[in-house]
Order: sequence, then C-alpha cells, then structure tokens
Amino acid sequence: MHDIDLNLLKALDALLAERSVTRAAHRLGLSVSAMSRSLTRLRNVTNDPLLVQAGRHLALTPYALELTERVNETTRNAYALLQPAQKLLNLATLERTFTLRVNERFIDLVANALAAELQKHAPRVRLSFVGKYDKDAQPLRDGIIDLELGVLGTRAPEMKTRMLFHDRFVGICGNNHPLLQEPGITAERYASYQHVVVSRKNNLYGPVDTALARQGLKRQISMVVPGFANAINIVRHSDLIGLVTLSSLGCSLIDTEQSGLTHFELPVVTPIIKISAIWHPRQHDSPEHRWLRETVFSVFQRKHNCPTT
Repeated sequence: MHDIDLNLLKALDALLAERSVTRAAHRLGLSVSAMSRSLTRLRNVTNDPLLVQAGRHLALTPYALELTERVNETTRNAYALLQPAQKLLNLATLERTFTLRVNERFIDLVANALAAELQKHAPRVRLSFVGKYDKDAQPLRDGIIDLELGVLGTRAPEMKTRMLFHDRFVGICGNNHPLLQEPGITAERYASYQHVVVSRKNNLYGPVDTALARQGLKRQISMVVPGFANAINIVRHSDLIGLVTLSSLGCSLIDTEQSGLTHFELPVVTPIIKISAIWHPRQHDSPEHRWLRETVFSVFQRKHNCPTT
C-alpha cells in the first residue's frame, strides 16, 4: 500500500466537515499552506475540485457531498483499528461530561434518579442537559450531543434508537371548569371552550385538531406557548383548557386538591407518542456511552408510574 497516504483521508475528513482550508488546518494542527497542498493532492487523486468558491465561502461539490458521511465513517474506523485495545470501564474513576438533549419535563422526570446513579456508581461523571429546541441531527453527528431523549424527528437514517416508553396527550383544566360540571366530555363540548396549545414552532394546530376536523369541529385557540410547563401554569390560573402529554404531568395522576388541576382523557383519538433514546453510531460501541444508555433506560423502567410500552 505504498501508493496510499492515509493522511489524505484525515485531511479530506477535516475539509469536508469544516468547508474551509483555514479551519481544517486549525483542526488538524497544520499550517494553512500544508492544508492547501493536501487539498491539491486530493483534487488530483479524486479528479474532482471538492471545494469551490461560493462568494466569500467555499462550497462542497456534489461529489464531495456524496463522500462526506462515508469519509467520516471510514476515518473513524481507521482510527479505531490503530488505537490500543479498549480497556475495561472503571466507573469509579471515569471522568467525563455527557451532553443530553431533552425537553424540560424530562429533566424533571429523570434528573433526580440519574443524579443518584452518578453518586453511587460514577461520582466523577457529569451530565449536561441542553434544551431540545429542534431535532437537527448534526449535533449528534458532530459529537456535540451524546444522547437525545424524545420523539425521533430526524431524517438521518444512520441514527441508533431505543424505545423508552409510550406517551399520550391528555387534556387539563381547572378543578371547577364548566367542562367538568356535566358527565362525559364530548368532542363538541371540548371544542367549544378556549384553549392554550404548546408548540416550539408556534404552530396553532396539531393531531387533536385533525381529529376534531373529521367531526366538523374546531377548537378556539387563545394562546400558544413553547413548553408544557407554561401551559400547565396558565391553565392553573385561568379558564383555558390545555393539551399536554401525560409525562409532562410527572407520569402520575396529579393531586387535584393541591394542584388545582384535573386531567382527563381526550374525546378524540390521537396517535401514541413514541419516546426514544437517540444516538449516533460512532458512540454505539463505546463502553462509556453504553453505560450511559443502559443507565437512562433502567431509570425510565423503574419509573413504575410512567407510561410504558
């Protein structure tokens, strides 16, 4: 293999990821001129320009776009082959920060149990929770996010997933709301009151509205908020009806006397919500990441009052 230079593979991976000769050089600890020479060699080897000028920036050619994921995976495999054999995982001495992307209600749901697991088994491990403002797969691909919890919304086919539990939508209202004064909550009565809906993207309508529309009904929406905690607090202090997930209520029947809220089954059928753990294949065989995944899964399973499959 005297005619194959694996350093070019490393340079190509950096160039495709950074889309900049300067940033790729910085990433690999090389001079800009050295990276420019590597790009010239890569263009000769592939017979493709790979990076072309697009205004003040560089853009990938179609062939370079096609190569991106394959090159990244091949580079990781090459590194793995040339690394020392994996040592046994020692949780007592493991010092690492894992970043988890979740919505705020999942933090309330599992953070205490995870903290207890860390204190008991891995006292030097840190968990950093970041908000789930979108479902972009790139942070998982780049290693910025180690694990995501929630609904699988990415089109990235390479992602690994594991089902945690099934969730569902329920309605909430104040204990003295007129909706509760008559037996049986019909779709007509449900739709006739003012509602608050939850949407990170400011969408007014969702699965409940689709189901109501089949019956010729439409909700009166008065307010849109970004999180379930917002909706719960608003409903507690108003006559609005809220739509939340069961897990956002703590996966248990809320204490109606203390909370001032009542939750009820919807008068229409909505799809089951599948909550999963999501991670990138590069983390799949890591003993440290495998321990994190198993710990998260076991914590959800021990939540005996959570919705389960």
